[in-house]
Amino acid sequence: MMRKVALPLDSAYVERYLPAADEEVMPGVRWGEPWVVFTPAYWLTQAWMLHMDSTSSSDYRARQGVVEELVFCLLGGFGITAELNIAAFEACERSGLIANREQSVDAWAAELHLPLEINGRKIHYRYPNQKAKFLATAMQRISELRLEGKDARTIRDLLMQLPGVGFKTSSWVVRNVYDSDEVAILDIHLIRAGLLCGLFSTADRIERDYLSMESRFLQFSAALKLRPAALDCLIWDGMREAGELPIRLLAQQNESLAA
Repeated sequence: MMRKVALPLDSAYVERYLPAADEEVMPGVRWGEPWVVFTPAYWLTQAWMLHMDSTSSSDYRARQGVVEELVFCLLGGFGITAELNIAAFEACERSGLIANREQSVDAWAAELHLPLEINGRKIHYRYPNQKAKFLATAMQRISELRLEGKDARTIRDLLMQLPGVGFKTSSWVVRNVYDSDEVAILDIHLIRAGLLCGLFSTADRIERDYLSMESRFLQFSAALKLRPAALDCLIWDGMREAGELPIRLLAQQNESLAA
């Protein structure tokens, strides 16, 4: 059974139709209400209001090539905020390390040990020595991978031959550079969103179940009739802007399951 919702689009209200809240988007995942945060209905109506159902490319599509995006993605990851990630990348870019495809671990480490200014504060980059080794090795070996002409999943598999590059990092590069809908970036924000709407379960482990979880997310995107790359970006932005709310909701959800 469908229901009508009125959405503010540009300067007018537009009527759209959604399935009933208790109907399933896919097995085990109910639509929920559009005014309840983090339900499938919520994400779809947010996408509609941002015209994401008609966009041809992702907001986070890379403006440079594989090498630059690989450096950016290697500088990110667990425990590193988006702001710190961007600041570190820009520092490495200014120093010429990226343009020169620097292969010296010491050169990368020296740059990453320097303090970075973020919002008027001096902050030190996390894991400078470890990331320096990954970056130097990536610069040494990237040309050996012969990525030209390969499909998105093959490129992801090849990138994973580099130290420090797992499914998430390689998917990040592929999604951003090639604007690919064949892969998903399962970071903490997307995982939390999946847990809240029933797409993922607490039994899922990203290290073990990445491909299974990715497959479910791609099915979810198809059910919402949204590009995976666009939905990925929408969820990442929405969950990040929500601050501690997703964490509190997950804690409440876990408590109710344990009761």
